[in-house]
Amino acid sequence: MFPFICTWKDGRCAQVDDVLPDGHKVKKGDEVYYLAYAMGRMPYIWGEDAEEFQPERWLKDGVFQPQSSFQFISFHAGPRICLGKEFAYRQMKILSIVLLRYFRFKLSNNAQDAAYRVTITLHMKGGLHVCATPRTT
Repeated sequence: MFPFICTWKDGRCAQVDDVLPDGHKVKKGDEVYYLAYAMGRMPYIWGEDAEEFQPERWLKDGVFQPQSSFQFISFHAGPRICLGKEFAYRQMKILSIVLLRYFRFKLSNNAQDAAYRVTITLHMKGGLHVCATPRTT
């Protein structure tokens, strides 16, 4: 085992012999690790456009369609799902509503492509510079 905490991967230790959904056999005591960052970009899971930001993936006829928490594993899934997941989602929604209610946003430079900088946590390469102007009406 590692003498430090690894934040870029997560894993579990099998308590009993088991078979994973893909048919791989796991014996008691085997450790299985996964990379949530990589899983979020796998064409096998998300399709050929996995690297593209497409919020409409979760919409059908304009209505949100929830997916399995095992597909988007950032908050884990099953009995060990993050206790703070719903709180984090609620905070995100409230902040988004407040910001969109009082401000209009546009990119500072429309010609600049938004690109990721790959690190332990996701960052925008060079930042994502936007102009926020107060809504007057």
